[in-house]
Amino acid sequence: MKQIRSAPQSSVWSKAEARWWAERTPDPLLGLRVYTSRLLGADPSLVLHGGGNTSVKSAARDVLGEEVEVVWVKASGWDLATIEAQGFAPLELGRARRLLDAPALSDLEMMRELRRCRLDPQAPDPSVEALLHAFLPHRFVDHTHADAVLALIQTPDGARRARDLFGGEFLIVPYVKPGFDLAVECGRRWLAAEREGREPRGMILLNHGVFTFDDDPRASYERMLAAVAAAAAELPRPERRAAAPRGRRAAAADSAWTPAAIAGLRAELSRLAGQPMILTLDAGEDARRFADRPDLDAVAGRGTLTPDHVLRTKRVPAVVRDPERAARDLDRYAAAYRRYFARHVNGRPLAMLDPAPRIVLAPGLGFFAAGRTARDADIAADVYRHTIGAIEAAERLGGFRPLPARHLFEVEYWDLEQAKLRRGGAPPPLAGRVALVTGAASGIGAASVAALKERGAAVVGLDLQPAPDGRADLHLVADAADAAAVRAAVARAVERFGGIDAVVSCVGVFAAGPTVEELDDSAWTRVMDLNARSHLTLLRETIPLLRRAAAGGSVVLIGSRNVAAPGPGAAAYSASKAALTQLGRVAALELAEHGIRVNVLHPDAVFDTNLWSPALIAARAEKYGITPEEYRRRNLLGVEVRAADVGALAAALCTDLFSRTTGAQIPVDGGNPRVV
Repeated sequence: MKQIRSAPQSSVWSKAEARWWAERTPDPLLGLRVYTSRLLGADPSLVLHGGGNTSVKSAARDVLGEEVEVVWVKASGWDLATIEAQGFAPLELGRARRLLDAPALSDLEMMRELRRCRLDPQAPDPSVEALLHAFLPHRFVDHTHADAVLALIQTPDGARRARDLFGGEFLIVPYVKPGFDLAVECGRRWLAAEREGREPRGMILLNHGVFTFDDDPRASYERMLAAVAAAAAELPRPERRAAAPRGRRAAAADSAWTPAAIAGLRAELSRLAGQPMILTLDAGEDARRFADRPDLDAVAGRGTLTPDHVLRTKRVPAVVRDPERAARDLDRYAAAYRRYFARHVNGRPLAMLDPAPRIVLAPGLGFFAAGRTARDADIAADVYRHTIGAIEAAERLGGFRPLPARHLFEVEYWDLEQAKLRRGGAPPPLAGRVALVTGAASGIGAASVAALKERGAAVVGLDLQPAPDGRADLHLVADAADAAAVRAAVARAVERFGGIDAVVSCVGVFAAGPTVEELDDSAWTRVMDLNARSHLTLLRETIPLLRRAAAGGSVVLIGSRNVAAPGPGAAAYSASKAALTQLGRVAALELAEHGIRVNVLHPDAVFDTNLWSPALIAARAEKYGITPEEYRRRNLLGVEVRAADVGALAAALCTDLFSRTTGAQIPVDGGNPRVV
């Protein structure tokens, strides 16, 4: 048996950082626990998106001043990469350990008892593996789902490989569903090892992951890295080719997967899910290589890398080789999922989850990942990228052999997950929908981005200027008047989110000063080009996608009060906004049969945009003999109209609240006597 040694070269332990975390936390041991948890969480080959868990045993004083032994366990829902002290649930250690003497505990009973163990009733729920953390006698306990370990042990002779590599110091535990039963089984094997005179330094949970522990946080952390490095050294090295940039046309320029085809796939997947879904594409080298395997259906159809991944990717992916047959292939997948549910439900009162896949493999292109939000889709994509690497490594060792379907079903339909579904509230009104906003870097466009995101949409911003980070989910710098640039931006939006459900077209320029007599052709053409023709270009590129919108498409055009009440010196601007309004009216007539709504907003005097400066407002106010504050509220309601007011209404028009409204022209001006 090979000896696993600590302190691998990949350790990034820092004495200074460890001291900083210990000093900034009321309990220094908890501070060190946060630090090493973050070290583990920073490596996606160890844990992904909330996976893995850690703990530390310490002591605290209760309100009576009596010392109580505590185990701080990572709380459910927290991510190790970003965890803070409040991400650990404090449990009374003695009571938690006594729970292991119970003859049996269901998952719901166990979580109820663990909540009773909390020293702080407001603390979050602990990990489902809290009892195992409590049982283990060492102060620091680390648990990961390391790719290399999982690839090694999920092979036809994975248990033997684990014993040969780790058996000297590690317990090798057959798969048991996490929770009470796993803690009891590990405890039984631990006591048996002690009777044999062995002191385990870690555990390999077959088809699950790896545990390390020590009274010293650095020793436990580095033992984890050493175990993973030892497993990685046993994996045959793959033949590596230079990786192509991730993107939908990296090697498939003649692919049938056009933006409209991708949007069609998303529409069919959303139909099966019963709600709009986000669909993101990975067409990188690794994804394409895997999707092009001749044995793809057999290899990809075996199961997930870890049991909890079934919650992110479902048990198996769908395979769609021809976008024109996507509906047929997805319906077959859904039928197979229903059979899977019927085969394993065993008469229990379980609510079947939607039968839509979360991963769709597309030979010749790569794979798509789906989710109810952009974040969910991104997590599914990350999980599957790691799954691909582990599957390929396991295949080189004799074949990928994950858990049988019945075990994955028990995790997918875990009582705890079903309880979450029952507690879940209504999603935001635009959850799962994708909105494209032009003129998104400032003013009404930026306000529309914020309002759409607030309502749950994934938002793509388009502007000549960059936008602050975090404003749109995807911000693209492009000229809205350049048809080729718009076409490329729309394609990028579709590869990122799967389609477009709503368009808020805000781009425009205000040009005032010359009278009709003085207005030259170049000024007229420039304003008409941006304020009218660019919107036509955008509609032409997005209508094929809006026709495939998951819940009906919506277009909002930003017009102007000048359409109904033009002013002198603004002929080009007024005429261009009138042309845009007429374009919207005709589009509403033409697109209604496809379920696409087209509405126009007419704002006026929106002073918190780049068009207005304090000096200009003061000058205009002086002209009317009023104060700047009075000038801002110069409308029937006596209110100031802000960009956020226009953006909020634009976003609302994209929700189902206005599902029966099209062809409308709505003023956002506080009431203008010239219009009313």
